[in-house]
Amino acid sequence: MVPPLPGARLAAATVKYMTTSFLSKIVRGGARAHGRSVLLAALAGAMLYGATGAAAHDAWPTRPITVISGFATGGSVDVLTRMVTEYMSRGLGQPMVINTMAGAGGTIGSARGAHAASDGYTLVAGSSGSNAAAYATYEKLAYQPDDFVTVGLLAVIPSVIVVRKNLPVKSLGELVSFAKAHPNKLSFGHPGVGSSVHLQCELLRQVTGADIQMVPYRGAGPLMGDLIGGQIDGACDAAPSSTGPVQAGQIRALAVLGDQRASSMPDVPTTVEEGRPTLQGAAWIALFAPRNTPAPIVERLSRALNAALQDPGVIERLARLGSNAPLPAQRSPAYAAQYVRDEIAKWDQVARAARIPKQ
Repeated sequence: MVPPLPGARLAAATVKYMTTSFLSKIVRGGARAHGRSVLLAALAGAMLYGATGAAAHDAWPTRPITVISGFATGGSVDVLTRMVTEYMSRGLGQPMVINTMAGAGGTIGSARGAHAASDGYTLVAGSSGSNAAAYATYEKLAYQPDDFVTVGLLAVIPSVIVVRKNLPVKSLGELVSFAKAHPNKLSFGHPGVGSSVHLQCELLRQVTGADIQMVPYRGAGPLMGDLIGGQIDGACDAAPSSTGPVQAGQIRALAVLGDQRASSMPDVPTTVEEGRPTLQGAAWIALFAPRNTPAPIVERLSRALNAALQDPGVIERLARLGSNAPLPAQRSPAYAAQYVRDEIAKWDQVARAARIPKQ
Protein backbone atom coordinates (compact mmCIF):
# COMPACT_ATOMS: atom_id res chain seq x y z
CA MET A 1 0.00 0.00 0.00
CA VAL A 2 1.35 3.43 -0.95
CA PRO A 3 1.12 5.47 2.31
CA PRO A 4 -0.94 8.67 2.42
CA LEU A 5 0.78 12.02 2.73
CA PRO A 6 1.97 12.23 6.37
CA GLY A 7 0.51 14.79 8.72
CA ALA A 8 -2.05 16.29 6.35
CA ARG A 9 -5.10 15.25 8.38
CA LEU A 10 -3.55 16.53 11.61
CA ALA A 11 -2.59 19.82 9.97
CA ALA A 12 -6.07 20.25 8.55
CA ALA A 13 -7.73 19.60 11.90
CA THR A 14 -5.37 21.99 13.71
CA VAL A 15 -5.84 24.82 11.24
CA LYS A 16 -9.62 24.29 11.26
CA TYR A 17 -9.70 24.61 15.08
CA MET A 18 -7.51 27.70 15.06
CA THR A 19 -9.53 29.32 12.30
CA THR A 20 -12.87 28.67 13.99
CA SER A 21 -11.59 30.12 17.27
CA PHE A 22 -10.12 33.11 15.47
CA LEU A 23 -13.34 33.90 13.65
CA SER A 24 -15.28 33.74 16.92
CA LYS A 25 -13.00 36.38 18.45
CA ILE A 26 -13.48 38.61 15.40
CA VAL A 27 -17.25 38.45 15.79
CA ARG A 28 -17.02 39.31 19.55
CA GLY A 29 -14.76 42.27 18.75
CA GLY A 30 -17.68 44.16 17.19
CA ALA A 31 -17.74 46.94 14.66
CA ARG A 32 -14.73 48.83 16.05
CA ALA A 33 -12.39 46.52 14.19
CA HIS A 34 -14.68 45.88 11.25
CA GLY A 35 -12.22 46.61 8.45
CA ARG A 36 -9.42 44.70 10.05
CA SER A 37 -11.76 41.85 10.85
CA VAL A 38 -12.82 41.49 7.23
CA LEU A 39 -9.20 41.19 6.16
CA LEU A 40 -8.35 38.73 8.88
CA ALA A 41 -11.49 36.73 8.18
CA ALA A 42 -10.50 36.43 4.54
CA LEU A 43 -7.06 35.22 5.61
CA ALA A 44 -8.59 32.72 8.00
CA GLY A 45 -10.92 31.50 5.28
CA ALA A 46 -7.99 30.91 2.98
CA MET A 47 -6.24 28.96 5.71
CA LEU A 48 -9.33 26.85 6.25
CA TYR A 49 -9.70 26.25 2.52
CA GLY A 50 -6.08 25.16 2.24
CA ALA A 51 -6.42 22.82 5.20
CA THR A 52 -9.58 21.30 3.76
CA GLY A 53 -7.81 20.80 0.45
CA ALA A 54 -4.88 19.10 2.18
CA ALA A 55 -7.27 16.74 3.93
CA ALA A 56 -8.99 15.94 0.63
CA HIS A 57 -5.66 15.14 -1.04
CA ASP A 58 -4.72 13.01 1.96
CA ALA A 59 -7.88 10.97 1.62
CA TRP A 60 -7.49 10.46 -2.15
CA PRO A 61 -8.39 8.04 -3.66
CA THR A 62 -11.76 7.16 -2.19
CA ARG A 63 -13.25 5.62 -5.35
CA PRO A 64 -12.09 3.84 -8.52
CA ILE A 65 -9.75 5.67 -10.93
CA THR A 66 -10.54 5.68 -14.65
CA VAL A 67 -7.65 5.33 -17.09
CA ILE A 68 -8.60 6.29 -20.65
CA SER A 69 -6.86 4.30 -23.37
CA GLY A 70 -7.14 5.55 -26.93
CA PHE A 71 -6.06 2.20 -28.37
CA ALA A 72 -7.88 -0.99 -29.25
CA THR A 73 -8.47 -3.68 -26.65
CA GLY A 74 -5.82 -6.39 -26.96
CA GLY A 75 -3.21 -4.13 -28.56
CA SER A 76 0.20 -3.41 -27.04
CA VAL A 77 -0.81 -0.17 -25.32
CA ASP A 78 -3.97 -1.71 -23.89
CA VAL A 79 -2.29 -4.89 -22.63
CA LEU A 80 0.68 -3.12 -21.05
CA THR A 81 -1.48 -0.43 -19.46
CA ARG A 82 -3.83 -2.98 -17.91
CA MET A 83 -0.94 -4.99 -16.52
CA VAL A 84 0.88 -2.07 -14.86
CA THR A 85 -2.24 -0.31 -13.54
CA GLU A 86 -3.40 -3.57 -11.97
CA TYR A 87 -0.27 -3.49 -9.79
CA MET A 88 -0.71 0.23 -9.15
CA SER A 89 -4.24 -0.29 -7.87
CA ARG A 90 -2.94 -2.57 -5.12
CA GLY A 91 -0.79 0.24 -3.75
CA LEU A 92 -3.47 2.89 -4.11
CA GLY A 93 -6.19 0.78 -2.51
CA GLN A 94 -8.67 1.47 -5.31
CA PRO A 95 -9.30 -0.21 -8.69
CA MET A 96 -7.92 1.42 -11.83
CA VAL A 97 -10.50 0.85 -14.55
CA ILE A 98 -9.52 1.00 -18.24
CA ASN A 99 -11.96 2.94 -20.42
CA THR A 100 -11.20 2.24 -24.10
CA MET A 101 -11.85 5.09 -26.55
CA ALA A 102 -9.97 3.81 -29.58
CA GLY A 103 -9.53 5.66 -32.84
CA ALA A 104 -7.49 8.25 -34.75
CA GLY A 105 -4.16 6.93 -33.51
CA GLY A 106 -5.10 7.31 -29.86
CA THR A 107 -5.99 11.00 -30.16
CA ILE A 108 -9.68 10.48 -29.35
CA GLY A 109 -8.81 9.08 -25.92
CA SER A 110 -6.20 11.74 -25.23
CA ALA A 111 -8.67 14.47 -26.15
CA ARG A 112 -11.27 13.11 -23.75
CA GLY A 113 -8.77 12.83 -20.93
CA ALA A 114 -7.29 16.28 -21.49
CA HIS A 115 -10.62 17.92 -20.63
CA ALA A 116 -11.57 15.69 -17.70
CA ALA A 117 -11.81 16.96 -14.13
CA SER A 118 -8.44 17.60 -12.47
CA ASP A 119 -9.26 15.54 -9.40
CA GLY A 120 -7.04 12.50 -9.97
CA TYR A 121 -9.92 10.20 -10.87
CA THR A 122 -9.40 10.36 -14.65
CA LEU A 123 -6.03 9.61 -16.23
CA VAL A 124 -4.81 8.97 -19.78
CA ALA A 125 -2.56 6.21 -21.07
CA GLY A 126 -0.87 8.14 -23.86
CA SER A 127 1.78 6.99 -26.29
CA SER A 128 4.62 8.26 -28.43
CA GLY A 129 2.02 8.45 -31.20
CA SER A 130 -0.90 10.18 -29.51
CA ASN A 131 1.12 12.44 -27.22
CA ALA A 132 4.21 13.25 -29.29
CA ALA A 133 4.08 12.42 -33.01
CA ALA A 134 0.43 13.50 -33.32
CA TYR A 135 1.31 17.15 -32.74
CA ALA A 136 3.46 17.01 -35.88
CA THR A 137 1.09 15.00 -38.07
CA TYR A 138 -2.43 16.24 -37.23
CA GLU A 139 -3.70 19.59 -38.47
CA LYS A 140 -6.07 20.12 -35.57
CA LEU A 141 -6.05 18.36 -32.21
CA ALA A 142 -8.52 18.92 -29.39
CA TYR A 143 -5.61 19.09 -26.94
CA GLN A 144 -2.12 20.50 -26.58
CA PRO A 145 0.90 19.36 -24.53
CA ASP A 146 0.17 21.80 -21.69
CA ASP A 147 -3.27 20.22 -21.19
CA PHE A 148 -1.52 17.39 -19.33
CA VAL A 149 0.61 16.71 -16.30
CA THR A 150 3.00 13.81 -16.88
CA VAL A 151 2.83 11.20 -14.10
CA GLY A 152 5.55 8.97 -15.51
CA LEU A 153 6.67 6.54 -18.19
CA LEU A 154 4.81 3.25 -17.97
CA ALA A 155 6.68 1.16 -20.54
CA VAL A 156 9.23 1.51 -23.33
CA ILE A 157 8.51 -0.48 -26.49
CA PRO A 158 11.69 -0.91 -28.55
CA SER A 159 11.47 -0.37 -32.29
CA VAL A 160 13.55 -2.48 -34.62
CA ILE A 161 14.78 -2.35 -38.21
CA VAL A 162 13.87 -5.64 -39.90
CA VAL A 163 14.35 -6.94 -43.44
CA ARG A 164 13.18 -9.88 -45.53
CA LYS A 165 15.22 -12.99 -44.81
CA ASN A 166 16.85 -13.18 -48.27
CA LEU A 167 17.97 -9.55 -48.49
CA PRO A 168 21.79 -9.72 -48.67
CA VAL A 169 22.46 -7.55 -45.61
CA LYS A 170 23.14 -8.62 -42.02
CA SER A 171 23.78 -5.32 -40.25
CA LEU A 172 22.65 -1.71 -40.27
CA GLY A 173 25.88 -0.67 -41.94
CA GLU A 174 25.39 -3.19 -44.71
CA LEU A 175 21.80 -2.01 -45.20
CA VAL A 176 22.93 1.59 -45.65
CA SER A 177 25.66 0.58 -48.09
CA PHE A 178 23.24 -1.59 -50.07
CA ALA A 179 20.65 1.22 -50.22
CA LYS A 180 23.22 3.71 -51.48
CA ALA A 181 24.49 1.23 -54.07
CA HIS A 182 20.92 0.58 -55.25
CA PRO A 183 19.19 3.98 -55.05
CA ASN A 184 15.42 4.03 -55.10
CA LYS A 185 15.27 0.22 -55.10
CA LEU A 186 14.63 -0.73 -51.46
CA SER A 187 11.05 -0.58 -50.16
CA PHE A 188 10.31 -0.19 -46.45
CA GLY A 189 6.86 -0.53 -44.95
CA HIS A 190 5.32 1.30 -42.02
CA PRO A 191 1.90 0.88 -40.36
CA GLY A 192 0.40 4.21 -41.40
CA VAL A 193 1.23 7.73 -42.56
CA GLY A 194 2.03 9.94 -39.59
CA SER A 195 2.42 7.09 -37.11
CA SER A 196 5.36 7.14 -34.75
CA VAL A 197 6.87 4.17 -36.59
CA HIS A 198 6.55 6.05 -39.89
CA LEU A 199 8.54 8.91 -38.37
CA GLN A 200 11.15 6.41 -37.18
CA CYS A 201 11.58 5.18 -40.78
CA GLU A 202 11.90 8.78 -41.96
CA LEU A 203 14.55 9.34 -39.30
CA LEU A 204 16.42 6.31 -40.67
CA ARG A 205 16.51 7.94 -44.09
CA GLN A 206 17.51 11.35 -42.74
CA VAL A 207 20.30 10.11 -40.47
CA THR A 208 21.87 7.58 -42.88
CA GLY A 209 21.12 9.19 -46.22
CA ALA A 210 19.81 5.84 -47.47
CA ASP A 211 17.55 6.12 -50.51
CA ILE A 212 14.61 4.00 -49.32
CA GLN A 213 11.05 4.11 -50.63
CA MET A 214 8.32 4.22 -47.97
CA VAL A 215 5.24 2.02 -48.34
CA PRO A 216 2.30 2.83 -46.03
CA TYR A 217 0.08 0.04 -44.68
CA ARG A 218 -3.12 0.02 -42.71
CA GLY A 219 -1.64 -1.52 -39.58
CA ALA A 220 1.26 -3.75 -38.57
CA GLY A 221 -0.48 -7.03 -39.45
CA PRO A 222 -0.68 -6.56 -43.25
CA LEU A 223 2.82 -5.06 -43.23
CA MET A 224 4.33 -8.08 -41.51
CA GLY A 225 2.53 -10.46 -43.88
CA ASP A 226 4.06 -8.76 -46.91
CA LEU A 227 7.51 -8.59 -45.33
CA ILE A 228 7.47 -12.31 -44.56
CA GLY A 229 6.22 -12.97 -48.09
CA GLY A 230 8.98 -10.84 -49.62
CA GLN A 231 6.69 -8.21 -51.17
CA ILE A 232 8.68 -5.46 -49.41
CA ASP A 233 12.35 -5.36 -48.45
CA GLY A 234 12.15 -4.13 -44.87
CA ALA A 235 10.31 -2.22 -42.19
CA CYS A 236 10.57 -0.21 -39.02
CA ASP A 237 8.43 -2.06 -36.53
CA ALA A 238 7.69 -2.43 -32.83
CA ALA A 239 9.69 -5.26 -31.30
CA PRO A 240 6.65 -7.13 -29.89
CA SER A 241 5.15 -7.73 -33.34
CA SER A 242 8.51 -8.60 -34.94
CA THR A 243 9.84 -10.92 -32.25
CA GLY A 244 7.91 -14.02 -33.35
CA PRO A 245 8.86 -13.83 -37.05
CA VAL A 246 12.49 -13.02 -36.16
CA GLN A 247 12.74 -15.99 -33.82
CA ALA A 248 11.11 -18.23 -36.44
CA GLY A 249 13.68 -17.16 -39.05
CA GLN A 250 11.01 -15.58 -41.29
CA ILE A 251 12.64 -12.13 -41.23
CA ARG A 252 15.96 -10.70 -40.02
CA ALA A 253 16.45 -8.03 -37.36
CA LEU A 254 19.35 -5.63 -37.96
CA ALA A 255 19.22 -3.13 -35.11
CA VAL A 256 17.11 -1.78 -32.27
CA LEU A 257 16.51 1.98 -32.57
CA GLY A 258 17.90 3.24 -29.28
CA ASP A 259 20.56 2.73 -26.63
CA GLN A 260 18.90 -0.20 -24.84
CA ARG A 261 18.56 -3.66 -26.36
CA ALA A 262 15.13 -5.24 -26.59
CA SER A 263 14.54 -7.86 -23.90
CA SER A 264 12.87 -10.09 -26.50
CA MET A 265 15.85 -9.77 -28.89
CA PRO A 266 18.92 -9.67 -26.65
CA ASP A 267 21.31 -10.57 -29.48
CA VAL A 268 20.26 -7.69 -31.74
CA PRO A 269 22.56 -4.64 -31.35
CA THR A 270 21.28 -1.10 -30.86
CA THR A 271 21.76 1.72 -33.33
CA VAL A 272 24.03 3.37 -30.74
CA GLU A 273 26.22 0.26 -30.72
CA GLU A 274 26.20 0.38 -34.53
CA GLY A 275 27.64 3.89 -34.48
CA ARG A 276 24.41 5.81 -35.11
CA PRO A 277 23.70 7.60 -31.80
CA THR A 278 21.21 10.03 -33.39
CA LEU A 279 19.12 7.18 -34.78
CA GLN A 280 16.92 6.51 -31.76
CA GLY A 281 13.17 6.09 -31.72
CA ALA A 282 11.59 3.73 -29.22
CA ALA A 283 7.84 3.82 -28.77
CA TRP A 284 6.58 4.43 -25.25
CA ILE A 285 3.52 4.58 -23.04
CA ALA A 286 3.14 7.24 -20.37
CA LEU A 287 0.53 8.01 -17.76
CA PHE A 288 -0.91 11.53 -17.90
CA ALA A 289 -3.29 13.49 -15.69
CA PRO A 290 -5.33 16.55 -16.72
CA ARG A 291 -3.68 19.94 -16.20
CA ASN A 292 -4.03 21.38 -12.69
CA THR A 293 -4.27 17.97 -11.04
CA PRO A 294 -2.95 18.65 -7.49
CA ALA A 295 0.75 17.91 -7.04
CA PRO A 296 0.19 15.62 -3.99
CA ILE A 297 -2.06 13.39 -6.11
CA VAL A 298 0.46 13.29 -8.97
CA GLU A 299 3.14 12.35 -6.45
CA ARG A 300 1.09 9.46 -5.06
CA LEU A 301 0.38 8.21 -8.56
CA SER A 302 4.08 8.41 -9.38
CA ARG A 303 5.03 6.43 -6.26
CA ALA A 304 2.44 3.77 -7.09
CA LEU A 305 3.75 3.57 -10.67
CA ASN A 306 7.35 3.28 -9.49
CA ALA A 307 6.41 0.55 -7.03
CA ALA A 308 4.76 -1.39 -9.85
CA LEU A 309 7.79 -1.00 -12.14
CA GLN A 310 10.07 -2.37 -9.42
CA ASP A 311 7.99 -5.50 -9.01
CA PRO A 312 9.81 -8.56 -10.43
CA GLY A 313 6.53 -9.90 -11.78
CA VAL A 314 5.88 -6.71 -13.75
CA ILE A 315 9.44 -6.61 -15.10
CA GLU A 316 9.20 -10.23 -16.22
CA ARG A 317 5.82 -9.75 -17.89
CA LEU A 318 6.99 -6.61 -19.67
CA ALA A 319 9.98 -8.53 -21.04
CA ARG A 320 7.75 -11.40 -22.13
CA LEU A 321 5.63 -8.90 -24.07
CA GLY A 322 8.68 -7.46 -25.81
CA SER A 323 8.84 -4.25 -23.78
CA ASN A 324 11.23 -2.73 -21.24
CA ALA A 325 10.49 -1.10 -17.91
CA PRO A 326 11.82 2.48 -17.75
CA LEU A 327 15.20 2.62 -16.05
CA PRO A 328 15.18 3.88 -12.43
CA ALA A 329 16.59 7.27 -13.49
CA GLN A 330 13.72 7.64 -15.97
CA ARG A 331 10.83 7.18 -13.54
CA SER A 332 10.23 10.61 -12.00
CA PRO A 333 7.45 12.92 -13.25
CA ALA A 334 10.07 15.60 -13.98
CA TYR A 335 12.15 13.27 -16.15
CA ALA A 336 9.09 11.95 -17.98
CA ALA A 337 7.75 15.46 -18.63
CA GLN A 338 11.07 16.60 -20.13
CA TYR A 339 11.34 13.38 -22.13
CA VAL A 340 7.89 13.96 -23.66
CA ARG A 341 8.77 17.57 -24.50
CA ASP A 342 11.97 16.41 -26.21
CA GLU A 343 10.04 13.77 -28.16
CA ILE A 344 7.50 16.34 -29.37
CA ALA A 345 10.28 18.62 -30.64
CA LYS A 346 12.20 15.75 -32.22
CA TRP A 347 9.34 14.27 -34.22
CA ASP A 348 8.13 17.69 -35.30
CA GLN A 349 11.55 18.31 -36.81
CA VAL A 350 11.57 14.90 -38.54
CA ALA A 351 8.06 15.39 -39.96
CA ARG A 352 8.93 18.84 -41.30
CA ALA A 353 12.12 17.57 -42.93
CA ALA A 354 10.18 14.69 -44.52
CA ARG A 355 7.37 17.05 -45.59
CA ILE A 356 4.73 14.75 -44.21
CA PRO A 357 1.31 16.35 -44.81
CA LYS A 358 -0.81 16.88 -41.73
CA GLN A 359 -4.04 14.92 -41.50
